[in-house]
Amino acid sequence: MKKAFFAVTLGLFSLTANAQFPGMPKGPRTAVLVDNDLCGDGDGLFHLVHQLLCTSSDVRGIVGAHVGTQQSWNQSQNEAMKNNAEISVSRAKEIVELCGKSGQIAIQPGAPTPMTDAKTPVVSEGAKLIVAEAKKATPEKPLYLLFGGPLTDIASAWLMDPSISKNVILLWIGGQEYSFGHPFPPEHNVGRNLVEYNLRLDVNAAKTVFNESDLTIWQIPRDVYRQCLYSMAEMEDKIAPLGKIGEYLTSKLGGFAKMADTYVLGDSPLCLISTLTTTFEPGAAGCFYEVTPAPTITDEGLYDFSKKGRDIIVYTKVDTRLLFGDMESRFRIASKK
Repeated sequence: MKKAFFAVTLGLFSLTANAQFPGMPKGPRTAVLVDNDLCGDGDGLFHLVHQLLCTSSDVRGIVGAHVGTQQSWNQSQNEAMKNNAEISVSRAKEIVELCGKSGQIAIQPGAPTPMTDAKTPVVSEGAKLIVAEAKKATPEKPLYLLFGGPLTDIASAWLMDPSISKNVILLWIGGQEYSFGHPFPPEHNVGRNLVEYNLRLDVNAAKTVFNESDLTIWQIPRDVYRQCLYSMAEMEDKIAPLGKIGEYLTSKLGGFAKMADTYVLGDSPLCLISTLTTTFEPGAAGCFYEVTPAPTITDEGLYDFSKKGRDIIVYTKVDTRLLFGDMESRFRIASKK
């Protein structure tokens, strides 16, 4: 009797809600396309599983990105002869199958190498997919491009068709700190890499995106993605026991994960900012950002503020409580199915 009453009440509430809020979206409300170096650091794998498990996220495609000229971090012996963008595709297919979505999402390789200059695109199936999906979006309902690695594929896609910029929002995990951000840890100031890793993977692509394009950029720089620090004890306690998902993700971390008590799940803010948003007037309410002129990217990959670029959004703080709480719960729920 109680179950029947609850069902009727829920049904009436749904009808009332639809009547009161006719503009509320039905089904997934955020269209996203993921482009990441899934052959690299394991954080991209965690992000992709989380993104696929979010019910309000419509994943329109996955593009496997390169990691420059270096070897893939998690390649098997059979993958030794593949370029690392193809290995990224292999990882994407494994994760899509793991999440029960095989055959439902387009997966394509991005550029196998960085751009040779800031004017010449690296044409790839992944760049073509970005252009095709961007053309299906509108300024009112944009496609969120979730980039967790180099900017090669969006730089190439924009050079191939600059008109896509009006329909997309680029969320990028990458780039070094800004003056208003958190300073780099003082113990690492000697001999540290001034140029952040993802930017360093393709400086020419960063020059295209920041210096030449009119793309809308929401940047999550190094000091902010480093806030997503997850302990290895939590990994063993909360993630490893979660069936096939837990086993897969923890097995892909690599031996270097055992070097410290923590691991940076630095690509995870892509899901937080694009998808884990408020119901009304959607936004990542627990995150903070600055609106600032885009820097010019130099040939060395550094920021130059002598010329005032268009305004971009640079995040300064992310809501790790919501991010990791939601991730753990979705992984746990999926492991029980």
